Amino acid sequence: MPSITTLKVSAVAGILAGFTFSQTTPVVQLQNLAHTTETLEKSVPFYRDVLGLPVNGTRDPLAQQPQKLDEDMSKFTATKGMSFRAATFRIPNAAFGFELTEFTGGPRKPVRPNIQDIGAATLVLQVRDIENVLAKVKAAGAPVVTIGGAPLNPTGNPNSKLREIVVRDPDGFFVELQQPDPVPANASGDILGASVIFSIEDSAKTVAFLRDAMGFSARPTGALGTNEVVAKLIGLPESKWRITHGSIPDTTLDFGLIEYAGVKRAKVAAGAEDPGSPAFTMVVRDVNAAVDQWTKAGGTVATTGGKAIVRANGAGNVFVRDVNGMLWELIQRAAR
Repeated sequence: MPSITTLKVSAVAGILAGFTFSQTTPVVQLQNLAHTTETLEKSVPFYRDVLGLPVNGTRDPLAQQPQKLDEDMSKFTATKGMSFRAATFRIPNAAFGFELTEFTGGPRKPVRPNIQDIGAATLVLQVRDIENVLAKVKAAGAPVVTIGGAPLNPTGNPNSKLREIVVRDPDGFFVELQQPDPVPANASGDILGASVIFSIEDSAKTVAFLRDAMGFSARPTGALGTNEVVAKLIGLPESKWRITHGSIPDTTLDFGLIEYAGVKRAKVAAGAEDPGSPAFTMVVRDVNAAVDQWTKAGGTVATTGGKAIVRANGAGNVFVRDVNGMLWELIQRAAR
């Protein structure tokens, strides 16, 4: 899809705004891009064995049994007493990790958004050998989004070795595989890095919200444009888009925000328990202050009761939604 290295459509034409000034942020640390699964039994092998992401820790995540959520965790996740388990992965050379969650013992509504749908997310993985990874993906039966089913070079430069392809995991979550050119000098192993892309409703509205909610600093947004090769990459002929890149102060992850046009779009606003639902998790200094800043910016609280769950030791969690309906988890660490 139009990723950090592939889409540079009209960088100076039609600039909406360049929010490059300093903003305060409640964020201490980025944590994980997450999404809810139907079952870890299918999703963990895809990321661990097919894509090659290393699991955090030494314990097999599939060996753990689902644990009944207590009252606080039920309120935090708005799931009313369901059971839960998770698997987390380390992404080499990335400023964030990846997490798969599984809720059972209650109603769930699987979501399978299109790539252009508002609130959809994509994990972009840089890989050393895209053909090798793609062969494993196809052997696993994972759907390929890219028209033609083969990696594409979206640069227009015949001398470039950059190649990309978009696939779906067992829950329909989007993964873009990207073989960079050149390979980063300090990279080792098969996974070279990662980034995150969110599909949004309106660029100006989203940038303004993220700026006010967490100090997000965005580079200029380009005008709506198209690219025949990239349109094939994302499986959306005739589509147009514009992309904004930016980051949260004191962090290094470059978020990609894409607004699509010329295609039908639906809004994804699933619950934390719903398979296919994405979320981004991050640590904040003061969870109550962060929620206050978030809601004043125009976001909402998804946690039952409309406020963070803070325990006796000071640890706290809350699920909030941005203006695109996507979930973010704000985490407060226990007091020392």
